Amino acid sequence: MPERALKAVAVASLLAATSLPSPGIAQRLEGARSLSETDWGYTIVDTPVAAGFEAQRFEVRPGDCAAGSTWDDCATDRERSEFRPRARWEPGADLWIGFALLLPEDFASSEAVNTTLLQIHQQGGPIRTADGGQVSRPPVMQIEARGERLRLTVHIAGADNIHHDLGPLSALRGDWRRMVVHFDSAQPRLQIWINDEAVADITDWPLPDPEFFYLKYGLYRSFVSRHEGPMPTQVAYFDEMRLGTSAAEVRPDPARPVD
Repeated sequence: MPERALKAVAVASLLAATSLPSPGIAQRLEGARSLSETDWGYTIVDTPVAAGFEAQRFEVRPGDCAAGSTWDDCATDRERSEFRPRARWEPGADLWIGFALLLPEDFASSEAVNTTLLQIHQQGGPIRTADGGQVSRPPVMQIEARGERLRLTVHIAGADNIHHDLGPLSALRGDWRRMVVHFDSAQPRLQIWINDEAVADITDWPLPDPEFFYLKYGLYRSFVSRHEGPMPTQVAYFDEMRLGTSAAEVRPDPARPVD
């Protein structure tokens, strides 16, 4: 069997083993909160929803930081409330991610600080030191809000990152948007669609070879001191989060809600 076909089989087996969605069965992804301990940081709500009966609500207030066994947001100028699904996948795999995203009408964004809404991360990837000695372990990519724009950042070790505009942030305020992300780590290639419109297609960057990749989503803001004052409270809603091996498997479908 060709190597690419073997990778597809491996991803499909991984999704089945971790009880993730298949074309005939939809359910919320299994996982856990990441570096967030507040009562308000993560809740399951029955309104608003993109489909079905429930959605995931994230909230970050000024000073919302926590520490884990290997990382301390409070000591590294960060605030967050994220969810990390249990699934992970190997380098060379081809994975699709689908979800619906809604920002409240009063969602405020900083001109100086990125708010990450979704990131594909990597275990065993490069470590960076920013100006001022701030250490980071960058992900592969981030979909983030900054000022009044939504953008994609692709991280490149030892070189300038790729920044790609995804459109006005106002398009996500007050209305659900269907989003699909395709990450082929073999090429590599990264594609994004919003409401079925192609908004990004990034190829041929020097992708590291980590132990594995994994997903995180919610609200994550780094180097918050650059805002020169407390960051605004931010809220985001996610629904219909799926992982799969094709666009058809993960595209948000009201007829097949995850909950």
